[in-house]
Amino acid sequence: MNTQRHTLTVVSWNLHEGVDGSSGAFANEAGPADPRATAEVLAMITERGVDVAAFQEVGFDRHGHAELLEEVQRRTPLRHLAAHPLHASSFTPGRRSGVAVASRFPLRNTGRYLLPNPGLRVVLDGQEIHSHDKGHVRVTVDLGEAQVDVVSLHSFPFYLFRRDAAEPEFKDIWRALADELDRPGGPGRLLVCGDFNANASGLLLDTLGVPLASTFDGRPTQRNRSVDDVLHSPDLVLTESVTVDNFSDHRACVAVFQLPYQDTCSARGGGP
Repeated sequence: MNTQRHTLTVVSWNLHEGVDGSSGAFANEAGPADPRATAEVLAMITERGVDVAAFQEVGFDRHGHAELLEEVQRRTPLRHLAAHPLHASSFTPGRRSGVAVASRFPLRNTGRYLLPNPGLRVVLDGQEIHSHDKGHVRVTVDLGEAQVDVVSLHSFPFYLFRRDAAEPEFKDIWRALADELDRPGGPGRLLVCGDFNANASGLLLDTLGVPLASTFDGRPTQRNRSVDDVLHSPDLVLTESVTVDNFSDHRACVAVFQLPYQDTCSARGGGP
């Protein structure tokens, strides 16, 4: 086997629907596709040479169209998209929020999955809120001589409901997710990117049948909580990882992986 290596740069990022996570300054101005939020996303992709972006809390209109994704497709090398609008927007009436994958390389085998909704309810500031549908989109990224399955996941914010994701009542949710990620027929290599709203290492990794490793375990990614991660197959060799502050209330999680040269050289050379 040729031992020369090539890199794949991935970002997992909860976009908070383009609303400033610290001040809400972008809300009610230009909407979820505010030019300032869009500019940060485009800069992240281009300046860091991102090959695959897994987004959570993407803003969609009522028809499932995402303006920000359209800008990513038009203005960056990430021309291949797969999306999954999940639930009503938390910020803008009549809009939706969901997950997406944007890739430099062609995508195939797109699958969309909903987690079992636990039906949680709580009263916050005098208003009752309930748990929205959550789930993921899964795609096979075609690198030419090899493929990698990429998942963009958004799980339930248990903490908002004053609950712990590790409670036995929620075990079936993590088991259902593990069963879906374990499904046969994939390419073997797997990246699970997402806002787990929990520590993924303890709740998911121990349940999975396929071996995955955590990239950001223990590192704060949202208000001093470690909730975002990129889980990866062992043969995807992690060489660099960093969290980046931005407009969202979540840090962007950037990870660089090495692949065998023969797996990726032809695909990247032909990408836009």
